[in-house]
Amino acid sequence: MNALQATFRYELRKSITAGRVLWWFVLAALPVAITLLSRWVQNQQFKQTLQTPDPATLDSFWSLLLYVTVPCVSCAMSALLTAGPAVATELEQRSWIYLATRPHGITWLLLGKFLVATIWAFTAATAGTLIATALINAPQRTQILSGILTLAALSAPAYSAVYLLLGAIFPRRSMVFCVMYTGGVEVILGSFPAIINRITVQFRLRSLLVQWLPLDDTIRNSSAMEYAVGTSSPTTHITAIATLTLAFVIAAITLTRFREFTSATETDL
Repeated sequence: MNALQATFRYELRKSITAGRVLWWFVLAALPVAITLLSRWVQNQQFKQTLQTPDPATLDSFWSLLLYVTVPCVSCAMSALLTAGPAVATELEQRSWIYLATRPHGITWLLLGKFLVATIWAFTAATAGTLIATALINAPQRTQILSGILTLAALSAPAYSAVYLLLGAIFPRRSMVFCVMYTGGVEVILGSFPAIINRITVQFRLRSLLVQWLPLDDTIRNSSAMEYAVGTSSPTTHITAIATLTLAFVIAAITLTRFREFTSATETDL
């Protein structure tokens, strides 16, 4: 535990760079900017129609908007920037051989980078959510705030683990494959009406979205939600996300411990 704590502190200090802090502010500001733009559009529509939006419609709109911008985009992007190049960074700095010769050095390194990626992602999501929910005009603002923060707390470690594994499999093209995975698996396959979408993080997060946030019954009972979400209990979905996260982290550690990396770029493709 002391080794993990020391590694985490070292990786956290090393990750605090001008570029990374700037990206933190960008990802934290993303839901705020979209919220402000949406409020402006709502005000313009109200001036034209002079009709107050239905409270249930407002709750549904803001729940879906913040779900997309915070757990899906902000958390995933932040985890991608930190966990994706975790292995590639050490290879480029030529420090991998020193870590590989230390007892459990690679294990503590990847665990430390995983925790750092989770912290960066969750703090950016939390800051953006707190400010954005203060600006929305939803009647059930507190429920939306607690639901989005809980989903972000599940999304941050899950995506950090996914991108950590992809970075271990494809160290020289980690960012490219992380983006391809996000678009091909999480977005397309995760929305595909088949049992295979249950292995994605998005499926579990959407299922919890429907159960935790104040969505209108027309959305809950729509045909699009029939196969896009699961009807299991929240405990089942939380357990599934935790299992996927643990499995991805263990797979990344196991792969890097037994894989032989070299300094030649061609051999690591």
